[in-house]
Amino acid sequence: MRRRCLPTYRKERMERGFKSRCEHIARSLRSELGLEPTASLSPRRLASYLNIHVWPVTDLGLEQADIDQLVHVDGNAWSAITVAAAGREAIITNPNHHGGRYSSDVMHELAHLLLQHQPSTMFFAGDTDLALRGYNAAAEQEANWLAAALLLPRVALVRLRKLHIPIQTVCENYGVSEALLTFRMNVTGVERQFSQSDTPVKQK
Repeated sequence: MRRRCLPTYRKERMERGFKSRCEHIARSLRSELGLEPTASLSPRRLASYLNIHVWPVTDLGLEQADIDQLVHVDGNAWSAITVAAAGREAIITNPNHHGGRYSSDVMHELAHLLLQHQPSTMFFAGDTDLALRGYNAAAEQEANWLAAALLLPRVALVRLRKLHIPIQTVCENYGVSEALLTFRMNVTGVERQFSQSDTPVKQK
């Protein structure tokens, strides 16, 4: 299966119209997957569609001492990272992280791949052929925005707010944290839009 390639964004900051394009990407991918524009989209399903493997670090055959360092000693320092080997990309995850953090961080790595970001740094893990990638601040900002839009597109936020779906239910159904939901409601203007419409009209 060939991975779908989307337009590349390599500006030092998000170019004009980039945020709208993220919403378009979120809608287009859902359409390709046979999903409604407001449906939830799990990072695992998207990764499978893009033919990107997602593996916990414990499945890489590392020495136990290395696993202990990554999972237990430095377990709070990382959640997901993209690696390349033999011309293929894979996302390596921290098995200790679940729920909203897992979804956001894996989707963040997928966003880098969808946007075809060029790594600003690359280094090899020990004596292996696994190349770990690092990105500059502009690419990180773009990946953050696209990942959030993929998880919670604006059209879905409008529907959820209109139907007064409880926050906990939204987080469970979309696999996101309450912090990300609040962030998206605010930066997309959805919360302000509905707060204004919910304000009672004063009688003269």
